[in-house]
Amino acid sequence: MKSAVFFFALIAAFAFAASSASVDLSASPEEIAAQKMHWIERLTEKQQQLVNAKARYAKAQTSYQRMRTRSTSRGDKRSRVVAELKAAESALADAETELETTLAEARREGVPPGWIRDANDRTPTSPAAPD
Repeated sequence: MKSAVFFFALIAAFAFAASSASVDLSASPEEIAAQKMHWIERLTEKQQQLVNAKARYAKAQTSYQRMRTRSTSRGDKRSRVVAELKAAESALADAETELETTLAEARREGVPPGWIRDANDRTPTSPAAPD
């Protein structure tokens, strides 16, 4: 919940900061459309990574909580559960950072706020199926 609030606050701050930025109107409509799709795809990819990382972390937390309530989880099994929880936590932090970095890059590049909203409309709500 906390990261979702932070994400939307970051989007709002980005929209406010980038409201004066404009697309190069001398570019052809095809170039503008290609730039828009590029940014939407990048942001959607980062958002999907964040959704996947959140799902992995939730699964790892559940496994960890189950392990803690059972007195039989010891040794190698316990080590694997703890290692997965730490890895999932790290992956979640990395995904959040990557999304923030991509949003900051978009702001520096002058991406219009409407493009960001379009990417948010495509925000995945469930983890992607593994390849």
